[in-house]
Amino acid sequence: MVAEALALALLASQTIVAAASTDAWALAKRGFARLLGRGDAERAAAAERRLDGMAEELAGAAPDELGQARAGQERAWQTRLADLLEEHPDAAAELRALVEEVRAQLPAGAVSATGHGVAAGRDVNITASRGGVAAATIQGGVSLGNPTGPGPAAP
Repeated sequence: MVAEALALALLASQTIVAAASTDAWALAKRGFARLLGRGDAERAAAAERRLDGMAEELAGAAPDELGQARAGQERAWQTRLADLLEEHPDAAAELRALVEEVRAQLPAGAVSATGHGVAAGRDVNITASRGGVAAATIQGGVSLGNPTGPGPAAP
């Protein structure tokens, strides 16, 4: 049960961060503040202020620092949401429904990533730059192709 709660908290934290700069932000901010407030207006307002601060931090991050800022925010929100689920296990269904609602509003290109994992309900291109190495373990269906055009002609 603890693993399920942590996985849900991770998915929810990725959803919050992914929504911050999209049209889904108002829905996400309102829903997560309400959920974290648990009926207490002051707690909901405090959560809303933290959410606004996160969105401002991400909007102001330099492009080369954005990935690190997003990862830090994902960790912080995962901790908050895991604490919520520990204190209020009955909130899991509401959190899951909110995550699904917000994710349905995210743009098609939005993909969440943290640490060494990526969660996407769509195509993902894995690339490396600056001499880096790209590798992946894929669980699920795979199709190989060239996103920039047709592959090499058959001999």
